[in-house]
Amino acid sequence: MGHWGWLIAIYLFLGGLGAGAYLTSFAAEKGLLGKTTNLNRVGYYVSAPLVAIGAFLLIFDLGQGLKKPWLIINMFLNFSSVMTWGIYILSAFIFVGLIKGYFVWKKKQTPDILTYVGAILALSTAAYTGMLLAVVEGVPFWNSYLMPVVFVVSALSTGLSLTSLLAHLFEEHQAHEARVNQVHLGLVGTEIAVLAAFFALIYSGSQGTVAKLSANLLLSESLAIPFWLLLVAIGLVGPLVYYVQQSRGQKKVLSAMKENDSQSSEVSKSGAGGSSKIVLLCDGAVMIGGLTLRCLIVFAALPVWNGLLG
Repeated sequence: MGHWGWLIAIYLFLGGLGAGAYLTSFAAEKGLLGKTTNLNRVGYYVSAPLVAIGAFLLIFDLGQGLKKPWLIINMFLNFSSVMTWGIYILSAFIFVGLIKGYFVWKKKQTPDILTYVGAILALSTAAYTGMLLAVVEGVPFWNSYLMPVVFVVSALSTGLSLTSLLAHLFEEHQAHEARVNQVHLGLVGTEIAVLAAFFALIYSGSQGTVAKLSANLLLSESLAIPFWLLLVAIGLVGPLVYYVQQSRGQKKVLSAMKENDSQSSEVSKSGAGGSSKIVLLCDGAVMIGGLTLRCLIVFAALPVWNGLLG
């Protein structure tokens, strides 16, 4: 697909990663990730810079900014283009994200409206990374309503992993809530289910022959090794097995604590039950899987005329 290469894949990853990081800290701030979580700050710090770097790559790659800078102006003015909508969404999110990050850094009270607008823009940013591909009718493999869903779920998963990893490294207060593990498990499990549905849709024939050829590249041909090793084994199945194991361990701890009412209030403070090194490895593995997913989806693209010529 010509210039649809590494830079676009990295943009898709960074855009989703930054959006997911913001939503992670937002969820932590609102108490959705437990009472003692340390994830309510660092996601706000990194979200806007990550998306800004990704947006820069998008504009200067797709817009060929260094060779044809006038195309950048057109990207802001072509309101019938999904790319133009996305540029405004990204710009708004970067602006709001930087303000939110500043307030958090200065430990100042942030207006609720700003925080919620940031969350809406973060979700829109994550969805846009998938929509950018889904609207390309010339690539049947991309042109699916499930593409934005895949990217949103992956953004949430990788964003949670990045925020967890950075919080472990840089936050003074160390905490790994049982709730965080449950959310990890739910997101990875959902991503596997959505990917399975995506490939089932492809092989049902509804996307056409060329889409099947793209899927074959991933499942059994030239891109099969990174697909099965980096995405499936390392990025999905490995973390899933660990999170399931931890979830079972937490249930046993919960049952034991219920026998002692005086300890019941401490249930939410129970950790994942495993080594912090393993937790960090899982976070890293999820992010490797997220980057691999986007690279593979971009590289597996075959234009519709490929089937005509074949």
